[in-house]
Amino acid sequence: MSSSTVATTPDGVHANSIVIDGLFCKLYSPIPPQGGIDDLMFDHILASGVTAFCNSIVADAYPQSMQEAMMNLYHEHGIAEAFPEKSLVVRSVDDIHEAKRSGRVGIVMSTQGLACIGEDTRNLWVLSNLGIKIAQITYNERNAIGCGCMEPNDTGLTRVGQKVVEEMNRLGMVVDLSHVGQRTALEAAKHSKAPVIVSHAGIKKLNPHKRNVTDELIDTVAATGGVIGLCPHSIMVEKERKQWPTVDDYIDHIQYVVERVGIDHAGIGTDNFQYDTHYVRVSRANFERTFPGFFGGYPEDQKHAKGFSKWSDWPNLTASLLHRGFSVEDTQKVLGGNFMRVFGAVWR
Repeated sequence: MSSSTVATTPDGVHANSIVIDGLFCKLYSPIPPQGGIDDLMFDHILASGVTAFCNSIVADAYPQSMQEAMMNLYHEHGIAEAFPEKSLVVRSVDDIHEAKRSGRVGIVMSTQGLACIGEDTRNLWVLSNLGIKIAQITYNERNAIGCGCMEPNDTGLTRVGQKVVEEMNRLGMVVDLSHVGQRTALEAAKHSKAPVIVSHAGIKKLNPHKRNVTDELIDTVAATGGVIGLCPHSIMVEKERKQWPTVDDYIDHIQYVVERVGIDHAGIGTDNFQYDTHYVRVSRANFERTFPGFFGGYPEDQKHAKGFSKWSDWPNLTASLLHRGFSVEDTQKVLGGNFMRVFGAVWR
């Protein structure tokens, strides 16, 4: 088999792609040994072919202070420094290419919410200089910037919020609109002078979940040059209530974005593959205290769509995209090329 033929096989396309997971966290969460890989998270990520992932150092299920955010950053940098042969902290697009070249995984520091900065936008300068490259402006609830998607009355982007977007543009931080209320998200995207992203969400026209995005927001994000990272959460991509969706059901959400605004605006954000461990059960129970019923009755190992529910399924996603008729070039854009374009346009 010629090298050109190998490059167009599913395994070849996957191996030759820059693969970006738009949202992941809990790097310290154990995974049961499987497929000859032990329980070290880095080994599972490296075996998956993922080049880099956006590592959420805070998620504002409860508001976090600036001190807590900095301690979380300290902890996450410590994990990376403990395994320099397996990982590197990303501060530039070149670092992602270096991760690919050297067989390591890139860690892009990000947040889910910015309650930690309060009303003081100077704190963004601190976060930026400590390595935060992407910041989600709200989580599910209201903060000084605007409203989250669970707020019953979204009052939109505040003046502090406008200053936050402006400062993030100046610092070269990517504005993330996942978990953000509809009005707040639209106003933030329109206020931004740089591409914005939705790191992990589904499509509301295909599934009415509160975390999913509307056509208007898809159009507005695309107009900035941004990317919608589609998330394979079962509760967000299911077609029938409590019927475990498949990877094909998930790809329907990718296809929807592509058909609506073009191939350059679709990406992937998994938001934490889960395995049935003691740690995961405790984590889920705690999360549902602030978001009751979020998992929709799906057990730990069905949190994500069948066929794309664990790290070892990443090559299957590539194969499934190609099988659905995506070209090699378009598949590589979805896998990570589109996020790379945004990073290149925004990061300083």
